[in-house]
Amino acid sequence: MIAPILVTRLRQTLPRTPQQTILATVLVLGALALSKAEDRSIAQGGRVPLRVLTLNMYGLRYPPRLGWMADESDCAERFRAVGRRIRYASPPYDIVAVQELYRAPDLHIITCDPAPFLEALEQTGEGFGRLRLILFSPKGEAWKGEVDGGIGLLTPHSVEESEAVRFAGSGGPFFAARGFIFARIRITESNLKVDAYVVHLSPGRQNSEQRKRELETLSKAIAEKSSASGNPVLVLGDFNIAGPPVAGSEYATILRQMGHPRDLWLENGAPDSGFTYDCFGNAVASLRGCDYEARIDYVWIVTDPRLSQSDYEVNASQGGGVRKVEWYTDGPKPLPVSDHFGVEASLWIERKRVGMSLKGP
Repeated sequence: MIAPILVTRLRQTLPRTPQQTILATVLVLGALALSKAEDRSIAQGGRVPLRVLTLNMYGLRYPPRLGWMADESDCAERFRAVGRRIRYASPPYDIVAVQELYRAPDLHIITCDPAPFLEALEQTGEGFGRLRLILFSPKGEAWKGEVDGGIGLLTPHSVEESEAVRFAGSGGPFFAARGFIFARIRITESNLKVDAYVVHLSPGRQNSEQRKRELETLSKAIAEKSSASGNPVLVLGDFNIAGPPVAGSEYATILRQMGHPRDLWLENGAPDSGFTYDCFGNAVASLRGCDYEARIDYVWIVTDPRLSQSDYEVNASQGGGVRKVEWYTDGPKPLPVSDHFGVEASLWIERKRVGMSLKGP
């Protein structure tokens, strides 16, 4: 802020004649008033930028290690590249939601070792400071041979409250314990708090009823934790449900269960179909011989008053505020960092004003 600097400089050069002293005093008092006004604008919620990302990291080797068979998916380089991209992002990410970052007791025969990702995040030097990490959630039952859920949330801001919730009916021997993470995040240098939910629903066309139950659990949790918080509510993650332009009936289930949340990709007129799982355009996805494309990764804003009575207006920046993230590994044979492409949103958050609709720049 410029006002405190101005006050200091005025005090250092304060003149000694009575007339000049009076004038300088007026300037000092004016500068102090400006400083307090700036502080008050922050205290009242000001306009806060927020950059968020969701990415399914594809934490599986392909093919599974049998003997000395090479990992065609290049787990280590893919994970290392993601860690670097997040750490050195400019501007930095405020909330990163990841899925399929597994911690599994299989000696990385099937799953990718998370170490290269974590090491890249912890690298010293340039890049923003230490991240708060909520990883490998929800916990698997080791005695069953279950894999930890692979869901994670990363933020440079303080986390006031968090919880990992497991979906009933998920998991089992050699399967991941699916669920979601809730975190209440206080954004540094503002009074803004954000209620963030990171989700990974069950995969498979045959599991639509399971996903419906999982959405019911998510909706009830949002109502319980966020309906009276007054905070903006963001839901990010891999829903394993196709959205427009090739949406089936399950997309309507999302809308119904979550009170018709705002699908930021659709809302912001993105220039293409936004397929985040693309067997034709993603070389890692095509390794397994799939033959379809769909938009299954989302950033939602929850607005239904039964789930969120937020005091804030949330809008994406105009002109590329919501975009598909296509990262690649380094080296002579670059690969996509995952079989999914990510979704990123650059948001503006400010207090609601009666009779006004606030839009980002």
